[in-house]
Amino acid sequence: MAEHSGRWWFAVAFSALLLLAAGPSRGEEARLAISGYDPVAYFADGKPVPGQSEFEHRWHNARWRFASAAHRDSFAGNPDRYAPQYDGYCAGGMTGAPFAGPHKDTVDPEVWTIVDGKLYLAHFGGPLWDEWRAKAAENIKQADASWKFVKDQADPVSVGPPCRGRPPAVIITTSDGKRELMIGSQVALDNDGNIVGKGDMRAQIEQIGKNVDACLKAAGTSKSNIIWTETYVANKEMFLKYADVWANYLGPKQPASAALEKPQLANPDFLVEIRAVALLN
Repeated sequence: MAEHSGRWWFAVAFSALLLLAAGPSRGEEARLAISGYDPVAYFADGKPVPGQSEFEHRWHNARWRFASAAHRDSFAGNPDRYAPQYDGYCAGGMTGAPFAGPHKDTVDPEVWTIVDGKLYLAHFGGPLWDEWRAKAAENIKQADASWKFVKDQADPVSVGPPCRGRPPAVIITTSDGKRELMIGSQVALDNDGNIVGKGDMRAQIEQIGKNVDACLKAAGTSKSNIIWTETYVANKEMFLKYADVWANYLGPKQPASAALEKPQLANPDFLVEIRAVALLN
């Protein structure tokens, strides 16, 4: 009887292990791919279009949303035709960067390109993405090779409030096991979304510095761990007058960092826009 009972408990335990190995539990939500944007729209409409929750399809352990039932059905019938490469993770992340090796990263659905009939999305726009697209054939070859091992890396983790920005700040894991905080574009907005320091470069740098600091603290790091920044300014000469204020919040300028003049930022009242990357461990 004891032997029979032991076999019964072994069978139960073994069955439970099989269920765990089979995949996520019903209560575990599959990730929402490309922030809920419609992958078919990039081809059909030539632009990013948000998907709707009522038009959803599961593929590759992710939830994909669409603007219409027709788009959902087109995707379901041929996902390899419409799905962004690398399961919707950042194409730029697959080729690494001056501050990180190949890694998984979230994307900004507004930053995209189609090459040879395939869709590629990225986390950051700007010069980094322009450089990636300029050598697309070479980068795609490298990215395809990297995806073979990057696909098994840990997923990026979004950092919520009080950190704000577009795209949202995320924590990524690099190929050598390092964890880094990617801070999306920060502008001079306060906690209520109001613009601070209209026409005042110094005030805007200070507000952005506070916003960056909030992101660093939310992720458990500090300005001493910042390894890269990219700064866009409406007037570079005016910006350089307040370099000391910038350094006070963001630390010494890193060799790979850049400050670029861009007369028209996201809003005419914005004078500065800053992105940053910091080490966590």
